[in-house]
Amino acid sequence: MKFFIASVGWKNPRDFVLRFLILNCGLFLFAFGSILVVRANLGFVSWDVFHWGLSLHTPLTFGQSSQLTGLVIILVNLFLGTKPGLGTIMNMLMIGFWEDQLLKWNVIPHGDTFGLWAQLLLLVVGTLVIGMGSGLYIKAGMGSGPRDGLMLSISRKSGWRVAVCRTIIEITVSVIGWLLGGPLGAGTLLVAFTLGPSVELGFWIFRVEDPRKRPLPQPQAT
Repeated sequence: MKFFIASVGWKNPRDFVLRFLILNCGLFLFAFGSILVVRANLGFVSWDVFHWGLSLHTPLTFGQSSQLTGLVIILVNLFLGTKPGLGTIMNMLMIGFWEDQLLKWNVIPHGDTFGLWAQLLLLVVGTLVIGMGSGLYIKAGMGSGPRDGLMLSISRKSGWRVAVCRTIIEITVSVIGWLLGGPLGAGTLLVAFTLGPSVELGFWIFRVEDPRKRPLPQPQAT
């Protein structure tokens, strides 16, 4: 509980507001990037393959499947020693929320309407936007998202690069999602192998410290 309260930053309201805005911008970017990949219609992002497959076997929407998956991963991360912060809970709730809203608003066109070049463009831009969103909301220092917490935990414990850990997770989740009936395509494989480097790029741009160099970044007390 103290850890969670520390992540809120209630001692410095101005700093909290700034970090909270950074956090939510990052979460929106992540959701926006995910829907760009969905609209590319070349196969979903690995986790979204799983979320979509889960929604086919439950009454949950695509976004709600993402939220439930996030909750389960939070419990796994607790077992691995990564405690949730405010950012972790916001990640679990808001990415799924924004994904549902973006699909409902239908503001992003389907890439296959314009041809393969548009599909590839949506796929590449979506992957980069997800990486930027990841770096931005982790930079807020309110706790990493459930999936990124898993990635960072594995990186810290194994000593492997973030890109390697993310790639292993993406491939594993893609296969499970495909077995559930999720839309696995050539784009899914491309994203699985490029999302890790994209996240590393986001870390570099927003100066998020390499988790191998120190204990996992925890929510900052202010």
